Amino acid sequence: MSKSTSPNKEGEKKPMTLSTKILIGLFIGIATGLFFGEYCKHLAIVGDAFIGLLQMTVLPYIVFSLIVNIGRLSLDDGRKLIIQGIRFLSILLAIGLTVVMILPLAFPEWKSANFFSSSFVAPAPELDFLELYIPANPFFSLSSSKVPAVVLFSILVGIGVMQIKGKDKDMLLHSLDAFNKALNQVNKLVVKLTPAGVFAIAASTAGTMTLDELGKMQAYLLTYIVAVVIMCFWVLPMLISACTPFKYKDIFKYTKATLITIFATGKIIVVLPQLIEDIKELFEEYDLNSEENNAGIDILMPLAYPFPNLGTLCIFVFVPFASWFIGSGISLKDYPMFMGATLLSSFVAPVTGIPFMLDLLKIPKDMFQLFVVSTVFTDRVRVVLGAMHLITLTILTLSSTYGFFKVKKRKIVFGLATTVGLFFVTLIPLRIFLGYSLKDAYQNDKVISNMQLIHKLVPFTVIEKSTPNPDPLLENESVLDRVKRRGKIRVGFYEDEIPFSYFNEEGELVGFGIDMAHELGSALEVELEFVPITVGHMPEELKNDHFDIVMSDIFMSTQYSAELSFSNPYLDVTMALVVKDQDDYFKQFETTAALDSFRIGYFERKDVADKFIKYFPNATGVRLDSVNQFFYDIEDSIPALDGLLTSAERGAALTLLHPEYQIANPLPYKITLPLAYPIGNNDEAMTSFVSNWIEVNKRDGTIDRFYDYWILGDDQLRRKEHWSVIKDVLHWVD
Repeated sequence: MSKSTSPNKEGEKKPMTLSTKILIGLFIGIATGLFFGEYCKHLAIVGDAFIGLLQMTVLPYIVFSLIVNIGRLSLDDGRKLIIQGIRFLSILLAIGLTVVMILPLAFPEWKSANFFSSSFVAPAPELDFLELYIPANPFFSLSSSKVPAVVLFSILVGIGVMQIKGKDKDMLLHSLDAFNKALNQVNKLVVKLTPAGVFAIAASTAGTMTLDELGKMQAYLLTYIVAVVIMCFWVLPMLISACTPFKYKDIFKYTKATLITIFATGKIIVVLPQLIEDIKELFEEYDLNSEENNAGIDILMPLAYPFPNLGTLCIFVFVPFASWFIGSGISLKDYPMFMGATLLSSFVAPVTGIPFMLDLLKIPKDMFQLFVVSTVFTDRVRVVLGAMHLITLTILTLSSTYGFFKVKKRKIVFGLATTVGLFFVTLIPLRIFLGYSLKDAYQNDKVISNMQLIHKLVPFTVIEKSTPNPDPLLENESVLDRVKRRGKIRVGFYEDEIPFSYFNEEGELVGFGIDMAHELGSALEVELEFVPITVGHMPEELKNDHFDIVMSDIFMSTQYSAELSFSNPYLDVTMALVVKDQDDYFKQFETTAALDSFRIGYFERKDVADKFIKYFPNATGVRLDSVNQFFYDIEDSIPALDGLLTSAERGAALTLLHPEYQIANPLPYKITLPLAYPIGNNDEAMTSFVSNWIEVNKRDGTIDRFYDYWILGDDQLRRKEHWSVIKDVLHWVD
């Protein structure tokens, strides 16, 4: 992509450069998105089309460029390039790992917790490295954009072309080179559309982002952006200028338009051909544009692209951020594993590597959802650093291989001292700022304490004390018939079964089960009477006609099924322990089983507790009258407890109120139990009706919506719209 312009006649206006046009498109796009808000979301189609046009020539260009330029090399030249490339790649990755180690110093102390995530029970992601790196079917690799496999295929074909002698080799290379030039011309035509494409991407992104999303991860975003700015605009250019003839300003003079395009599109590969042309023009400026240097650029850029770059490597600071965000933190003993796994994981895309790292370090994988949100912002800066990494690697490798690499010691010492100073004067104040801004940032305890029913479909009353139904069953009358006759259904509930049934901050009875009760009352066209269950007496009270149905989280089990009549299951939950944040030994079976003794508290269900505890010979169970006994040690007679046995779904909600705790599963597999509704008087008609009603609510999405809201903390229908000038300032639209 040429940056030069023909000389202007005196008085003629100098034409606007492409980089200026791209910047204008970027800023106008951001302004348009902020002004019109979600009305700009459809512009994403235009942005996607532009990226697609850029992508269409990239992989063919890489294939033919590598084949042609490797085919022209001698084995000796190729070996030199590879050796020097590996050398400088190792140096750059060592710099990146050092940065990843020091960035968490910006995170201040705090405690946090999050809603349950289904990833707690999801299997670990499988990485098919063979498919990613081995081109068993080159056409599949091309169609699936498996860049490492495509590069390996091209390298092997290029080595094969090396072995061909005579006219056949010349004819083949000439034809492939001509085709590659044609691809480059097509790419240059598409590049002319860059200002419009950047406008569309910027407008759709700015119009659909939210301040809440930014606020949740400001520590990660600010820290990562600081690292990228220092690395991209100081460390790497300084390294080039301190070891090669190139000046700092010239590096950006020839690459700025391409870097802006990369920032806007969030992708390096779509402008890889332009980046190659930029480096060639930089070499030409310094009269270093020899045939071997140009061939080296054509080889090194595509060859280095599939390997880890500093942008991708530094993005893994999200892992210690995620650990910090949930109120934990990576321990020193885990850092060697973290650094080694980070290096290996950086060989794949972050969307693949991050879930693997979260699972490896036992960090709740729902944090990956936060990472996905953050990519709207971080992908823009990550790829700019990645592009600067490729530029640095290519220039340093060629300089060393072809004899114009010279270390300027004074510049290196000055650069190193300045780099240390830059990180010191940015990370320390950033830690102080984040500590101040996040001191009252934890709000999830307030969120769950103030949650309200999604549906209040029928009139209801809450009875203070459990008593038998004042209207006994008539002779041969079913529970279902009595409900219809009375026009009321009595629903048993536990008062402190967050998030299934509990009283919120305003004293309202809410929860998953309470919303379901309103749905049931609506289906029966009756009113609701909520009756509190006396702890330890649910089966007896159900048999003594205190309630028609129990709608808290009741596990089905062999013992209970023999005593009570149950509806069909409406939800499956996974058993887990609620333990203190620092008690990481409960995360693995081996460390838990090795404990000399530990005490587990449980609420109500001894049969379920016994099933869990039998896997740990040294464990003992203690029955609690309330989960508050575990958190507050209300009764002096209750000994110190190491964990609370409950479902992971309920345990996650409890950690929202007590962020110094976490959920853990010490077993090497999951114990899953179904939740169902016990039916009064073992009534078959009522049981059949409720079971059929559950199936209807599963299929129409009602249970899924309640699950998303009460268990996952997500409510699609109650989300705030994105901010915009047209709506929130001018009030032109509702």
